Amino acid sequence: MTIMPRNGRYGVKVWDRGSKRYRWIGSFETEAEAVRAEQDASLEPGGDMPTVEQWGRVWLSDYAREAPATQRSYRYAVEQIKTKLGARKLTDVSRPEARRIANGWPRTTARVARTMWADAVRDGVCEVNPWTNLRLETPKGRKDIDALTEQEIAELAGLAGELSGDYGAEARAIILTLAYTGMRPGELCAMHRCDVDLEGLEIVVQRSLDGTGREKAPKNGLARRIILPSIAAEAIALVPETIGSPYLFHTVRGHRLTKGSLAYFWRNIRAGWVARGHRPIDLYELRHACATMLVERGLNVGDVAFQLGHQDGGRLVMTLYGHPGEDAIRDRLKMAHSQPSRTQSVRRGISASAGK
Repeated sequence: MTIMPRNGRYGVKVWDRGSKRYRWIGSFETEAEAVRAEQDASLEPGGDMPTVEQWGRVWLSDYAREAPATQRSYRYAVEQIKTKLGARKLTDVSRPEARRIANGWPRTTARVARTMWADAVRDGVCEVNPWTNLRLETPKGRKDIDALTEQEIAELAGLAGELSGDYGAEARAIILTLAYTGMRPGELCAMHRCDVDLEGLEIVVQRSLDGTGREKAPKNGLARRIILPSIAAEAIALVPETIGSPYLFHTVRGHRLTKGSLAYFWRNIRAGWVARGHRPIDLYELRHACATMLVERGLNVGDVAFQLGHQDGGRLVMTLYGHPGEDAIRDRLKMAHSQPSRTQSVRRGISASAGK
C-alpha cells in the first residue's frame, strides 16, 4: 500500500524505479486527494506510464494556457479525448488509430491531443507523439474567406444604421471601426473614449475582454497605437457619450458592450444582410476585410501585422488574413509592367550619354 491513514490524514509514498526504493510524497486531508497525488507522482519521468485521463488532468492544470476562454476550449477538448481514450496508457495509441480517431473529431480536439502528447514527449513522460503529421484533410476556414469590399462594408454599415433605430449612429460606427481598424471584438468592447484621438486619427489599444467579460491586456500582452481611418473617425464622432461610463461603445440600453452583447447585435445585422441576398458572414470577417484593404493599398505584411496586433512580422497576414482580390492583383501586375524597370532606366541613361 502506498496510501496510509496517518493521524486523521492520508500519507502517500510511491515506488521510485530509478532509486529502487519508496519516495515520500506527503500527507493529505482526504483519501481522494491522496489518490490524486499518487496518480500525479506516476507522471514524472521514470514513473509508471500514465493513462490518458491522468495526463489530461495534469496537462490542463500545468501546461494549458491560462486565458479563461482558452481553458474552456481545452477542457471541452480534453473531455472528448478522455471519453474516447481515458483508460488507455499514453503509449497505447498507435498512429493509424490516432488518424482514424482524429478524422472523427473536430479539428480543435485533434490539435489539443497533438499538443498534450507533445508536452508529454518534451518532458520525458512518453517517447512518441502519435498525433503528429497525420495529414488530415484541412477544412476550408478563414484563409478561404472572400473578403468584403469597401462598397460592401459601406452597405453593411448603412444596414446596421437602418436596422438599429435610435441606436443607428453607434451601430454604424461599430461596423466601420471594426472594418477599418482591424481591432478584435474584445478590444473594441473594452475601448475607452480617451483611447481615441479623433484629430490625430489614432487609437491606443491597451485592453481587451476575456471569455468571462473581465478586462485584460490585448492578446499579445502589449498595448499598441494604431491608425484610425477618417471614415471610421467620422462615424465615431457621432456616437453619443454615455454619462458616467468611460467606454466608447455600449448596448442599446446603455450598458457596457461585451462579447456576448456584441454577438447578439451582430445576429440581427447578419440576418438583414442575408435577407438582401448576400452570403452569411461572421463578425470576425471585418478584421479580415481590414487586412485585405491594407494589402491592396500596397502596405507590406509587417505593417499590416502591426495594425492587427500580430507579433509574427506578417506571417499570419500572408497565410490567413490577407485576401486581395484577383482583379486588384492583376491591376498591380499591369502597373508594374507599364513602368520601366530600374535596370532599363539606367541602360537608357547610359545610351543617351554615349550618344552625345
